[in-house]
Amino acid sequence: MWVLLYRDGSTRKYATLGLHSKMSKSQAEEKRDELLNEVNARNAIAPDPNITFGDFLEGVALPFLRSKWKRSTAATTENRITHHLKTEFGEEKLSALSLKGLQSFLNGKAASLSRSVVAHLRWDLRGIFKLAIAEGYTDRDPTGALFTPKAAVTAESRSMNKQEVEHYIEALEQRERVIAHLAIFSGLRPGEILALQRRHISGDCRQLSVEQRLYRGDIDTPKTDKSTRTVAIPPKTAKELKEWMEMVGSSPKAWVFASENPLKPMWRDNVWYRNMKPLLDPVGLGWGNFQVLRRTHASLGHDAGIDPKVAADQRGHGIGVAIDVYTKSAMSRRADAAEQLENAVLTA
Repeated sequence: MWVLLYRDGSTRKYATLGLHSKMSKSQAEEKRDELLNEVNARNAIAPDPNITFGDFLEGVALPFLRSKWKRSTAATTENRITHHLKTEFGEEKLSALSLKGLQSFLNGKAASLSRSVVAHLRWDLRGIFKLAIAEGYTDRDPTGALFTPKAAVTAESRSMNKQEVEHYIEALEQRERVIAHLAIFSGLRPGEILALQRRHISGDCRQLSVEQRLYRGDIDTPKTDKSTRTVAIPPKTAKELKEWMEMVGSSPKAWVFASENPLKPMWRDNVWYRNMKPLLDPVGLGWGNFQVLRRTHASLGHDAGIDPKVAADQRGHGIGVAIDVYTKSAMSRRADAAEQLENAVLTA
């Protein structure tokens, strides 16, 4: 029997080429060459088992992830991955990274970063190793058991009560007052508000369509919705919007909140830092940025007994996010609930 002994990578293998009585030496050598050519061709395109974490990021992971990220996601996520993960593990062999080392990294980051950022780093690592497994660069995923350390600081998330909302709106000029109304009472994101054109607003200003959003001067698709979302506008907000719409251009493509250049919409940071915060600081509400307005919409809606699914549909995200992330119940509601439970149990 003609037998070929060879190495496939670091593995020693053998193959039978044929019976000695039916195959000449030259025929066996020809078959040997065919088999080795196949092995060499396969190994030439096989993933490098010694690739570093940094090379895998730059050559495989980031190019793939960029193809599916929105521009806003790419700007924040890629910066976080590069700044924290590549800086820490860039020179290390990808397949050599261990659960102990990765968890130690997260524990160290918990001392200086918010819980949200540390949780995102954990999520980033899981996504990177999931891709590495799929592409064959490693056969072991150490990230499955990673956890966000208890020491990670949870940043305070504030929302406004009814009295603060009234003072907030009273402190603003007409344009910014309309923006605040749409954020607080209709649950719109700032990028959705600033991307509005006349064609998106109904004639009576009682509803609008969210078809796009503004991100750093560029028009993009909505953050979470793949299709148009219709948002209801309550009467008082509609009245404010209708008065403002009288000053908006007549073209269907006219920006509802145009910048100094009427052909371009306003930027979020300009609206906040130039036009809103300077008026809110004197009344003690300069902390009420757009994230606070979004939480305020969720929290006041919760306190008013609005159905969580309806409120989530208005804001354009899942009901779990609506309750877990944005909703902050008022202390008075908690006190009432605690008293209600106590009275239900203790009769004396």
